[in-house]
Amino acid sequence: MRLPPLVYLLGLVSFLMDVASEMVYPLLPLFLTGLGAGVSTLGLVEGVAEATASLFKVVGGRISDRLGRRKPLLLLGYGLPALLRPLLALAQSPLHVLLYRFLDRTGKGLRTAPRDALLAEGVPQGALGRAYGLHRGLDTLGATLGPLLAYLLLPHVGVRGVFWASAVPAGLAFLALFLVREPASRPPSSHLPPLRLRAMPPAYRRFLLLSGLFALALSSNAFLLLRLKDLGLSQEAVALAYTAYNLLYALLSYPLGSLADRLGLRRVVALGFFVYALVYLGFAWAESAPWGVASLLLYALYSAAFEGSSRAYLATLVPAEAKASAIGLYHTVVGVLLLPASLLFGLLWQAFGAEVAFGVGAGLALLALFLFLLDGKAKGAYPG
Repeated sequence: MRLPPLVYLLGLVSFLMDVASEMVYPLLPLFLTGLGAGVSTLGLVEGVAEATASLFKVVGGRISDRLGRRKPLLLLGYGLPALLRPLLALAQSPLHVLLYRFLDRTGKGLRTAPRDALLAEGVPQGALGRAYGLHRGLDTLGATLGPLLAYLLLPHVGVRGVFWASAVPAGLAFLALFLVREPASRPPSSHLPPLRLRAMPPAYRRFLLLSGLFALALSSNAFLLLRLKDLGLSQEAVALAYTAYNLLYALLSYPLGSLADRLGLRRVVALGFFVYALVYLGFAWAESAPWGVASLLLYALYSAAFEGSSRAYLATLVPAEAKASAIGLYHTVVGVLLLPASLLFGLLWQAFGAEVAFGVGAGLALLALFLFLLDGKAKGAYPG
């Protein structure tokens, strides 16, 4: 079964935007500390950024369902971040970086649920794993190229020059979006029922609750990069290691998505929980830079197994009439919890060290895996 052109076009848009975003992201932790921020401030900035993105995901999904269209929210969600690069390039304090991250993640929040709903509506259910896997792969391929470009440009233009240069792929992503043709729209709904959990399928509610627990185990990837720096890697080597992580993630996404279509989405989601716990244990016990890099590369397996398959699995649990709203609610709940998760992680690191912070994250991931396996009778998903 061939995937429709829509999947490739949305993948192209995400590829270009991730080139722009990931040129910036690996440099932010060190840029922030250079502006006088501590580890706890880094946790605050990243927590606020991710929580903001997630809060706006349900907003974007709700507006999209009400309009009966997905593309207007995509144009807004990709266009806003494309205009914000100067704010970061001219930043003089951690507060400026926080403002940039807030506005940038607002755009991400508005576009995520409509984009995921558009993918789910344009692909047969039996190919959802491949579709989401391919999209995540193209998205992450951009995330691979971004840090590599940052690594190559950094010695010549400096950190702020890299931030300016990231405006080019961001603008191209917005322009590429005009190539996307949305399938026949549903009529606008001015009387969309209120979004209530009790009206959602039980399998969706259980997965939402379990995902909330797992979100408490998550911390910003910025902490992983900071851990590599603590283990002895230079700023350029950290950017290069992050490039390798994204490349492996991109290469594994489609094969693991295809595997999920054959073996069952639940099995691959469970694999993601397990590998995440192993990764955090690896970072907790790491005593050298190679050990840290190995843990980061294992993290790519988690990302490839979980990110696409969990989105595809979620798409099988939500009602068609409120698909974007339900997907947005899921992302919002998970993302809002990233704020306390990142704050807690930063405080644990600062008070007790990286070993304790990563160990707590691994323990919460194993608890989430246990509960997910216990709930093996969820309906509405692929067998297995």
